[in-house]
Amino acid sequence: MLPAPTYHESLERDSGAFIEIVRSADLSLGVPSCPGWTLRHLARHLGAVHRWAAFAIRTGRQGDEPTGPTDRETLAVWLDEGRTELLTALRATDPTTPTWHFGPPPREVSFWARRQALETAIHLGDAQRTVHVPSPIDADLAADGVDEVATMFFPRQVRLGRIPPLAHVVCIDLRDGSRASFVLAGDGLGDTLDRPADATVVGSSADVLRALWGRLAIDDLDVSGDRDAVRAVFTAGLTP
Repeated sequence: MLPAPTYHESLERDSGAFIEIVRSADLSLGVPSCPGWTLRHLARHLGAVHRWAAFAIRTGRQGDEPTGPTDRETLAVWLDEGRTELLTALRATDPTTPTWHFGPPPREVSFWARRQALETAIHLGDAQRTVHVPSPIDADLAADGVDEVATMFFPRQVRLGRIPPLAHVVCIDLRDGSRASFVLAGDGLGDTLDRPADATVVGSSADVLRALWGRLAIDDLDVSGDRDAVRAVFTAGLTP
């Protein structure tokens, strides 16, 4: 994980950029990376998630996601108020403070700093690509996002019975950011099936993160070994 202020700064920057798109873009545009959603749907989702996380930080309890407005100006104001509420709660609360969240222990506020920074970065990219502007992701944040998928979301999907343990072994080597390596195999808890990797993905943290979240085609990745194994793993439902 990254230092809490790094997540706060990323969240503040990316949520502000997202709001600027809401203020200027056609909100009826379809979001290619979120089939069935328009920019308006995407904005209401992100604003609701920000408030949902802020409630958990303030109260330590799980709340409901609110329903946002639909007209542009009210929606932009609602988004700005929600991000301010979330950032205020994060900055005023010790990251080790106990709270509810949907991940594994420890159940601390630090989870929400990371999750909301990454949630916002991914959805800002969705919005940017919808309006055809560049969608960069900071390399360190993207590498942390790959770690989140490999060590939190993927094992959780298996634990909840949403996907079976993986039948293939795929290694990931990041070229930037933390330059970390990961293994996607079995139940995500260290089971590598006692055999060599079927394939290795080598790439930038941003590209690998986007591919894990279905925002980049598998054919656009640098793969050595069995590309079909990579496709099977990356499309298995590692994320909700």
